[in-house]
Amino acid sequence: MVETITISRERFETLKGALPAITREHLNDVYGISETTWTKLRRGEPIKLNTWQRIQARFARLGARA
Repeated sequence: MVETITISRERFETLKGALPAITREHLNDVYGISETTWTKLRRGEPIKLNTWQRIQARFARLGARA
């Protein structure tokens, strides 16, 4: 069975704030995710744990550049 995770609204807002715009291109370039995954995050639905780990790694790299 695939492990999933649901993130908090606050964490979602933090991710959202790091995007220059909410477009397919930015979602893919910044976090490596699809619009479908973004919609699940926005709705508070679970996503795959490995997808969440990828998002966290990319978010951490954003912080390192700032």
